[in-house]
Amino acid sequence: MIELNAEGIAKAHVLLSHIENGASKAISAALNRTVDGVKTDVTRKVAETYDIKAKDVRASLKAQKSTMATLNASVSGKGSPIPLIKFRVTPNKLGQQRTGTVLRASAKRSGGKPIPGAFLAQFKSAHIGVMQRVGKNRLPVKELYGPAVPQMMSENKVRQYVMDGANDRFEKRLDHEIERLLNKG
Repeated sequence: MIELNAEGIAKAHVLLSHIENGASKAISAALNRTVDGVKTDVTRKVAETYDIKAKDVRASLKAQKSTMATLNASVSGKGSPIPLIKFRVTPNKLGQQRTGTVLRASAKRSGGKPIPGAFLAQFKSAHIGVMQRVGKNRLPVKELYGPAVPQMMSENKVRQYVMDGANDRFEKRLDHEIERLLNKG
């Protein structure tokens, strides 16, 4: 949750008191622009910290926009753990893994680790996944997963970056919206 500066909101109420719903319009518009920026910041920072494509992060983000009545906006990440193949895996294509080599995977950009016994397999649906045997028998096998987007969003570095950007963006946008309504009205 991001806490916003109450001084800017109080300033909007004072300056826009002569315009009907002026403060609500300005705050709602500023919140909506801030939410768009927060989605961008989350996508950028998660893709920068983790070895995952920005489109995979963006696909699981949902923005709740503000209205003049609610004055509440949010960005949330939904989804389950992401298949490990979506992160950096070497080898990453079927047929490249030689017998005796160990598959390496990296969820974070800080470095990869070998996963003993892991291999690539293609399902009937054409999905390629990183698999590992359960027990000593040939079957059953299980697919390996990396972290989910909500888990990546909650990392301290990502959360702090997003919070700082959201506060700065909201203050600038609120000032801009106040100016716009004063010049219009």
